[in-house]
Amino acid sequence: MDAVRIDLRAYTASFRMPGMMGYQITSPVPPPATVYGLLAAASGREVTPDETWIAYRFEYEALAQDLEKVIAFFRDDKKNRGGPEWDKKLNAVNSYPIVRQFLFNPHLVLYLKPGAAAEAFHRPRFPLLLGRSQDVAYVERHEATTLEPVEIAETAGVLVPFPAPGVPSQLFSFSTYFEMATRRALAVKPFHILDALRGRQVVNVPGLFHRERDGRDALAVPLFDRKVLAP
Repeated sequence: MDAVRIDLRAYTASFRMPGMMGYQITSPVPPPATVYGLLAAASGREVTPDETWIAYRFEYEALAQDLEKVIAFFRDDKKNRGGPEWDKKLNAVNSYPIVRQFLFNPHLVLYLKPGAAAEAFHRPRFPLLLGRSQDVAYVERHEATTLEPVEIAETAGVLVPFPAPGVPSQLFSFSTYFEMATRRALAVKPFHILDALRGRQVVNVPGLFHRERDGRDALAVPLFDRKVLAP
């Protein structure tokens, strides 16, 4: 199967776990919705699972944490307005620190179907981010390749749809894709998180994993198309 391989690197990355307040935990692997957001940034338009499948793995050198100042916002339903919360005692906008995890020296290996979405990474329309606005990435490699399916795969730094028997991992639910117009999730599904820092694992999930045919990259990646990402 023809594919385009795109390698992206950055100084930092962060993929906030949904539902976490006060202490922002990062996933060690980006959710599919985040990767499709990256495609939208490069293309300057919405890129859907109907246009291209995605396959990727993610590695990094270390997990760290930092303090970040957050400005408190309020919602005044009576006046139908909202904004920063003003602290009369401090005579200033109310803010408070939170602890935020981030990933150091990340590397995303991304495979796409040949086409407009893949070509957009030659000249991205908007900044490429591996998470938040400070996590600016750059394209290190952009080249054509060929993927072939593998039944028993050696892999690391990937998400595997639940259930995958015999795969020791963390489990978490992620959005698979967001419609840009409505911000509605296509689906929220549980995934096994195979953290790259925990080393390589051998998994057997028929019909999911693919690997570069020329053998330059021994690690396999799961291929996510609409069939996998939809409810």
